[in-house]
Parts: sequence; structure tokens; C-alpha cells
Amino acid sequence: MRRLVVLIVFLGVIAVAAVVYRSPQDWLAKAQALIGGSGVTAQPARSDTVASNRVQQPAVPVVLAQARRKTVPITFSTIGTIVPTASIALISQVWGRVAEVKVADGADVNEGEPLVEIDARLIDTQIEQAQATVAKDEASIAKAERDLGRVEHLLKSKFETQANEADAQTTLDLTRATLRSDQAALHNLEIQREYYTIRAPVTGRIGTVTVKPGALVMANSPGNPIAMLNAFDPIYVSVGIPQKMIADLAEDRAKGIARVKLTVPGREDEREGPITVIGNAAEQATGLVTIMATIKNEPSALWPGETVNVDVIFHDEPNVLVVPGDAIATNQQGNYVYKIDETGHAHMSPVVISRNLGRMAMVTSGLSEGDRVVVDGQLQLSEGALVAVKQAMEN
Repeated sequence: MRRLVVLIVFLGVIAVAAVVYRSPQDWLAKAQALIGGSGVTAQPARSDTVASNRVQQPAVPVVLAQARRKTVPITFSTIGTIVPTASIALISQVWGRVAEVKVADGADVNEGEPLVEIDARLIDTQIEQAQATVAKDEASIAKAERDLGRVEHLLKSKFETQANEADAQTTLDLTRATLRSDQAALHNLEIQREYYTIRAPVTGRIGTVTVKPGALVMANSPGNPIAMLNAFDPIYVSVGIPQKMIADLAEDRAKGIARVKLTVPGREDEREGPITVIGNAAEQATGLVTIMATIKNEPSALWPGETVNVDVIFHDEPNVLVVPGDAIATNQQGNYVYKIDETGHAHMSPVVISRNLGRMAMVTSGLSEGDRVVVDGQLQLSEGALVAVKQAMEN
């Protein structure tokens, strides 16, 4: 009986062990379920799982361009101001009342066109008097010539004396001198008469006419001009150039190749013209020398006082290695670019830039023709980073 009890107990222990002690996988699943309640997942430490946790860094999307050799214009970009080739204050040279205004405010006028008429009745009367005096002198000369001829004829017949002949000649000479004097007085009045019609001295555009019919104008009053007249075509663009560039610019201007190209902010059209004036002194405060270029302005798109973007073009430089200016970055060591190798990895490459040419940069060392450089996406790169080309620029 005792042995039977021991056997039953032994079999019971085996049964409990069979229920409790399941496969390690079941225990692991139970452990995961228990731990999962706290937000932690337990996994077996297998070598293939550890390796899969090593995530490779993704390729950085970038825009690339190639370093190219080409002929480029050597330029200096700055801001310029439009200046009229002639700006004239119209003033009267005589006193008088305005009889007629023949031009509208802001009108385009041609050289010689009448603008304002001043009452000229008084001087017209003086001219008529002078003309009558000249006519009288001409009649006196005719009489003096006849008198001299009669005396000379009678002198041949011994009926006149040489003294009378000399007196007749003197009278004729005096009359002729009087005529020349009166003719000069008439010419003086005729010149003054021209002052009563104020004409456009150049072709251009007039501003506001400050007088109206009936107004009194004063002679030679520059502080109160009748109107301002600006020459519009051609027109100047005035630019300040650093004094260190003036020698090269003067040399290129002497060869007839120095020019400027300008654009007006907010408009797409470009204008170009030769440099015609180089100032004779540098401003002490800025070190700049003023130059002017002559620009055709037909149709009128440029206005005096307007600010424009200007590229001063010295000459064309052949076989220059250039990259887009956006490819150039700067750190404490200087300028650099990210150059992409054949495997698609980025490497920082120091470069030397001689000058910027608009949106391009001239490279003197650090790159070779055909090298691929990053134009956009540099901020995400580091040495040896893998890149993915999303666009290749043409330059």
C-alpha cells in the first residue's frame, strides 16, 4: 500500500512537470507577453538580428554642375544711376509778359521748337524804326555818290576844284559809315527779338512749364527757370568704379571694348552701350571714380534719377574655368566646394576664386575641367557622404 501511494505521487509530479515545463519557445512567448505590458519587447540575442540593426545612411539628394572652360566677360557688377546727357534750365534773357505757351507739361520737344512766346510788340517797333533809318542811310549814300560823280565830271572840265571833290568823297564815306552803324543797331535788335521766342536748345523732354500767358518773366533769373529740359536719347548711366580698376578700364576703353550692360529692377529688358566718360578724380570718401556710358533710349524706358543694375564689362577672358557661384561655400580655412567622385561620394575640396562673374565664379585652383560639384544640398553633406543626383545643371 505504501508503495502504491509513492507511485501515485511520482506520477502526479511527472504530470505537473509536463504541464509546467513546456518548450523554451513557450516560456519566451510568456515572458514577452509579461514584459510587453511594460512597453519592452524581449528578443533572443541572435547574430543575424544584431547585424540587421545596423541601418545604412540614405543617399543625400543634390544638384550637380560640371566645371567648364569657356570665354567669359570680365565684369564688375554694381548699381548705377540714369543721368541725362543734357539738363538745361530754360530762362528768359529779356523782361516781358508771356504772350503764349506753345508746349504742354512733360511734352517731347525737338531742337529749335518754340516753347514760349514773350510779348515783343515794343521791340518790333524798334526794329521798324531801325529798318527805316537804314533805308534813309542807303538813300543818303545814293545822293552822295551822285554828288561825287557830278563833281568829278565837272573837275575834268575845270569847272570844279579838287577841294570840292575831296569834300564830296568825305560826305560819301561818312554816309556809308553811318549806314554800317545803323545796320549793326538793326542786327542787334533782330538778335534781341529772337530772345522773345524761347526755343528748345536740344531734343528731349520738358518738365513743368512754370509760367502761363500774362505772367511776367524776369531776365537772366536762373533761380526761377521757366522749365527744365532733359535730353533723353541717348542717355547716360553713371557708375562708381573702384580706383584700382580704372587703369584696366581705361585701357579697354581705348581699345573700344569697354561697355556696360544694365537692367532696370522689375523689368526684363536689357540695354547696352559703350563707356564714353571716365572721371578725372577719385572721391576721397569712397575711393570711387565716376564713369558714364552712353545708352540708346528709344523707346524711352530709362528716366533720369532712376536706379539700375549695371554690369561693367572690361573685356572677354578666354579659356576660363568656371562653376556656378552657388557651388562655392566658405569656412574658416577659405572657399571650398563638394566634389563628387566616380562612386558618388562627396569630398570637400578647397578652391581659389579669382573673381565672381555674375552668377558664375572663376576658379584658379582646386578643380579641373569636368569635375562635378554640388550646387544645391551642401548643408546636408559631410566628408564621404553618398549622394543621389536629382538634377544636373548646364553651365
